[in-house]
Amino acid sequence: MLAILKPIWTTKPETASRVRGRIEKVLDAAKAKGFREGENPARWRGHLDHLLPRPSKLARGHHAAMPYDHVAAFVAGLREQEAIAGLALELCILTAARSGEILGLRWDEIDLDKKIWTVPAHRMKAGREHRVPLSQRATAILVRLTEQRSGDFVFAGQRRGEPLSNKALKTMMRRAKIESATVHGFAPASAIGPGTKPTTRAT
Repeated sequence: MLAILKPIWTTKPETASRVRGRIEKVLDAAKAKGFREGENPARWRGHLDHLLPRPSKLARGHHAAMPYDHVAAFVAGLREQEAIAGLALELCILTAARSGEILGLRWDEIDLDKKIWTVPAHRMKAGREHRVPLSQRATAILVRLTEQRSGDFVFAGQRRGEPLSNKALKTMMRRAKIESATVHGFAPASAIGPGTKPTTRAT
């Protein structure tokens, strides 16, 4: 276990912690099925915590986020523009979704009657289906976009059959002269990751 974890324990703490946890589960399952005996060498408490330093938080920290009290004015500015990228960025903020989830959004994921967006498992970092309730404004954006629907993607790009580029959202930030925040910073700090339970984001 030490040979596996030491090379990445301090340089890639998040990855190392996940690797340890998954090995622990595999070995626990093996013991439950009678394939092995004894203590689990991947267990943290009472075992590896005596041999390795306590894992730190994400080394990269959080993505730069806009102060909460500035968001309303920023969104108001987006609404004054007619760019589809502005609508994409606003929907990203309203749903607390990642930019990739928004840009990859397809019409068959949206139920306007129930006001629910169902992100399929293969598009989620956690690999699990995720349901997002749509607020009145989020629904209004999607209804508006149905009038100019031109393919499977809600936010279609210039190239046929491809979604809007991620650069388009960053461009909207630059036009607003926002340099101290990122698009990803609008997503919650507890964004879905491997091993987490699927949740419903409030809007």
